[in-house]
Amino acid sequence: MSQFEGKTLYMNNQSFKRQCKNHQSKYRSEVLKVKEDKYPNVIREDDGFKNGLNFYSGFGIFQSVKKRYPYFRGPLYCNLLRSEHIPFNFFIPLDMDKEFGRKVLNEIVGGFIKKILTIKIEYPDQTPTTYLEDRTSFDTYIEYQHTDGSLGFLGIEVKYTEKSYPLSGTTERDKMNDTDSIYYQRSKDSGVFEIEDLTVLKQNKYRQIWRNQLLGESILIVDKPKYSHFHSITFYPQGNTHFTEVITHYQRFLKPEFHDRVQGVTYERFFESCQKYLPDDNYKDWLEYLRRRYLPS
Repeated sequence: MSQFEGKTLYMNNQSFKRQCKNHQSKYRSEVLKVKEDKYPNVIREDDGFKNGLNFYSGFGIFQSVKKRYPYFRGPLYCNLLRSEHIPFNFFIPLDMDKEFGRKVLNEIVGGFIKKILTIKIEYPDQTPTTYLEDRTSFDTYIEYQHTDGSLGFLGIEVKYTEKSYPLSGTTERDKMNDTDSIYYQRSKDSGVFEIEDLTVLKQNKYRQIWRNQLLGESILIVDKPKYSHFHSITFYPQGNTHFTEVITHYQRFLKPEFHDRVQGVTYERFFESCQKYLPDDNYKDWLEYLRRRYLPS
């Protein structure tokens, strides 16, 4: 990517973020009809934590949120622009009708899912795990039976306007800079990378995609031979061009037979897939909500 292309990409993403911010502010005032809390795209605690206005009202979504996170978390419950709440709105309905979910996801991954077994939001939980010895987790974890009879799982990351992020602390920085750390060891043990110099993956634009993939690779290694298949998928709106560019480039670091191990899926593609298999009017209303809620006009 040239310096000019990088600047253009940055400007496109900034413009898209402004669009989404305005869209969510308008959604708050014109659809939810509630007051803002400090920022136009943030609702008050009672409206978010008590009344669940950041979530779709059907399919027991808000009840699932309260069960998973019974304590108040501002970005999850009240920030309309941040992505923390989106996995609940997207994937709880797929869990409620797993056959619908199977059809939708098969459109995306290529038809190898025979049966969805479980869908979990934020898995593993945020305590340090044996997989990466840190708090890395999937926004959504979907375990399934493959058409070949074995078990597999999808590790899903959901973004809205977010892009890359800087290193957040000394522990993470130390692991990223230490080529003997578990990150590099798991990368080598996985056998899926084409490149010898893995330090390129610690760059801001690649690091989260790398860690999400490493979590899945670690589960394959630690829980062997339970799982035979894994794919890391990032969901993002078409307007967030950062991930289209970065994921396409990241795939080149993988051996050709593993290029599909890391994939990007736009909201628009997900919605189109849902549209094809809507089981009833309840799901039709849900899909209309998703389009209205997340796609800026």
